[in-house]
Amino acid sequence: MPQQKWFARLRGQIKDRCGLGWGIADRNGDTQLTRRINDGKQHQNPRQSVQLGVPWNPACSGDIFLKVCQLKQLVDERHCSLAEAKKKLDAKDSATPTITRSVDDEDSGWDAVIGGFIDKRRQMNRATTMRDLNGHMKRVRKTLEKKPRPQSGADLMKAYARQHFKNCRPGGSGRVVQLNNVRALLRYAIKEYGYDSRWKPLDNDDLRDLIGTDDRPTEDKLTPPMMPNDLGTLLDALRDADRTSLLLLAGIIGIYGLRPHEVAQLIWDDGHLKVRPGGKRNKATRGKKQKNRLVLPFDVPGREGEGERLVMLWRTGTIRFPQAVLNRINEVEMKGFKPVGDEIRQQLERFKFWQGLAAINPGLIPYSLRHGCAYRMHKSYGRPLSIRDAAALLGHTPQEHHASYGQWIDEAGLIEAVERITGAGRTTLEGIPCHPLTY
Repeated sequence: MPQQKWFARLRGQIKDRCGLGWGIADRNGDTQLTRRINDGKQHQNPRQSVQLGVPWNPACSGDIFLKVCQLKQLVDERHCSLAEAKKKLDAKDSATPTITRSVDDEDSGWDAVIGGFIDKRRQMNRATTMRDLNGHMKRVRKTLEKKPRPQSGADLMKAYARQHFKNCRPGGSGRVVQLNNVRALLRYAIKEYGYDSRWKPLDNDDLRDLIGTDDRPTEDKLTPPMMPNDLGTLLDALRDADRTSLLLLAGIIGIYGLRPHEVAQLIWDDGHLKVRPGGKRNKATRGKKQKNRLVLPFDVPGREGEGERLVMLWRTGTIRFPQAVLNRINEVEMKGFKPVGDEIRQQLERFKFWQGLAAINPGLIPYSLRHGCAYRMHKSYGRPLSIRDAAALLGHTPQEHHASYGQWIDEAGLIEAVERITGAGRTTLEGIPCHPLTY
């Protein structure tokens, strides 16, 4: 009985492991893999073929068998063509770090993955987001280079948190954003470069452990609003210091409740001040057509008409915003809106009176001007504005408005609210003890 040829035995092994429709053949000394797709057309069924890059040699039969099985698994799991599976497998072979590879191979492999990930995200993200992402990916590279080198997705994420979260507040958005970027990178490596499943990122429960919990009281986490008296004295101090351009800027932001960067989107339309869309981009706004948002003045009590006067000065060009802010506004198309907000923050933080306010009110930032407007909407006038109307003027949903501002309730505010309704803020008179009720 003639001895069975090596490739006949190999074909039988492939059939047993992969099923019908998978065949190999010699093509100029290279191994060609063919997949026959069963569409019920018998000999006219479609075929897909690729060159494995493995010599057609009995000494390489093990490598041929392994590669065929790997390609079959990729085709089944990714629902892709044989050519796409071959491309993913080649990328994995050239990029996947393993314990047996040299350090240089590992570094070059992750460099390819990170480079591809950044290029993909660049198509979707604005410049300021990409700046942060590039910084996070530099940290990933440092984590991968530091010994002991991570050997799995869980290792990488834990090592990243250990090395880079020293000055990042537990439970804060900084940790969340960074870990989400690392998680997205790992998923990209598995999907696009065929990395092994050991590189899967941590699940949500383990991720929460790395993010941690902010143990501050809820009220301490909120950016404080600029109180009405503080806004009035700030504007007076700017006027006394002859800082009219900065007065115009701070006044319009604070009285109209703008996000600081929205000064770059102001227009005068149909007799009203409005904000053009485009500054706020998230999942809720992306891909949706938005209209100009009406904004209205909420003056500090006792300073009525100040907001309209400031807008008139802006409209007529009598006073302009600080030149440095105007420069950032002119660069919005190229650099985005964040530099506008950064410049406004820098302008205010250089003003000594602002520095004094910030010392008295920890956490005070330019955004406090906007929050102060929201505070006045609900606290400073005889009839508070409804949540729905306030949310529309501030440019967010009622749910966002309630989540952001619904927690500004202190004892003084409660007493004041009761006084407006009942005319009495005390349940007992001064100096008279409160005795338990008896029946």
